[in-house]
Amino acid sequence: MRNSLIKIGEMAELSHVSTQTLRLYAKNKLLEPEYMDPETGYRYYTLEQCAKLDLIRALKSCRLSLEQIKEILSLSSEELLMQALEEQTGVLTDEIYNLSVSRNNLSRVQKNLQILNTLPPFGQVFFEYVPERKIDVQKTDFDFFELGYEGYEKMLRHMQNYLHENHLPPSYFINVGTLMEMEYFINGTYSSHSAFIFVDDLYPEKNSVRTLPQNTYMSVASDNIALESAYAKHLYEEMKRKGMMPCGDYLCEVLTQFPVHQTKQLIYKIQIPVQRINGS
Repeated sequence: MRNSLIKIGEMAELSHVSTQTLRLYAKNKLLEPEYMDPETGYRYYTLEQCAKLDLIRALKSCRLSLEQIKEILSLSSEELLMQALEEQTGVLTDEIYNLSVSRNNLSRVQKNLQILNTLPPFGQVFFEYVPERKIDVQKTDFDFFELGYEGYEKMLRHMQNYLHENHLPPSYFINVGTLMEMEYFINGTYSSHSAFIFVDDLYPEKNSVRTLPQNTYMSVASDNIALESAYAKHLYEEMKRKGMMPCGDYLCEVLTQFPVHQTKQLIYKIQIPVQRINGS
């Protein structure tokens, strides 16, 4: 019999695992040695056990725990096995979704950090072309222009609660912006009760999601929230001077809240889509 057995080291090498892994599987009664020498304590396996080890490794790579694998291997029917595998498929589907969303949002943060290096001086009006974007807009009881930074923080909490209650990935919360309807911007009666987050194609369909068409925007960047009203007024004056008019709502996009550029304040960009006035 012993001539057909292979040592634990050989078993490990054949299956591309470590001897520590085989000992762990034995401890958890997933794959125990076919024979253990009572005098030396050496562990021996058979080639036939490689098939079971391959299955364990495959299930482990599917993110199942050792306890789950042990339970699956003990199932007595194909129906129970199918149910267990379907449950894990659902778990992996959710995990893939969350990871994909996180990747997209991290890419957006990276892009914002790159934009920081190309921004003109704070307070200077500039034009930029912006591709189509999607935002989820939520009305709040707070007016940013009335309450300032305190209002922004309260709007953040409102948006955070919204994400939590709707079981949405928290990575969407990385940089929450505010929205002012175009008429308030034009009239100079600044008021913003709406917070928004940027969303992607993975975001669930909701009535509160808006598509911002591709357009040329007039923008101003700053790191001082107290100056937003003054910069918004300056933006509108410059817009009129250039013979242009807004064609969409005013956004305040938070580019980053990370401590870059030697400031602990958030860096934001106010922006509004524009078009030329007919005949100008």
